[in-house]
Amino acid sequence: MTLKDILNAKPSKIITCSTTCIVADAIAIMDGKGVGSILVYDENKKLAGIFTERDIMKCFVKNVSFTDVVMSKVMTANPMTLDSSTEVATAMTLMSEKRIRHLPVTEEGNVVGVISYRDLVSHLLPEVIYMAEDIY
Repeated sequence: MTLKDILNAKPSKIITCSTTCIVADAIAIMDGKGVGSILVYDENKKLAGIFTERDIMKCFVKNVSFTDVVMSKVMTANPMTLDSSTEVATAMTLMSEKRIRHLPVTEEGNVVGVISYRDLVSHLLPEVIYMAEDIY
């Protein structure tokens, strides 16, 4: 199973903002769309970073002004991406090792979706249950 299989099985939600977006606005977008991350694009429409729930907590702890600071100052710059042809097991291993919960997925260098660690676990869980039933 590949990341493309998982993306095809779930509604596509690529939520974005610009590097000049105010943090509070990005958080409002994330809340309104019910997502845990937002992709941040630069003025050339290139992926510049990702902003996640974990980044929100870092901002809170550092007393970052949500209403005055722009995304380019708080986003995780140059996020790791994986191609849609990547096997799910490989993606899980990389995400676990690097402690990543949200990962942009690309095809030919263009973002086609975002995979969360929860997405991967949700797709693997039925296989694990099936294997366990065979054992017991």
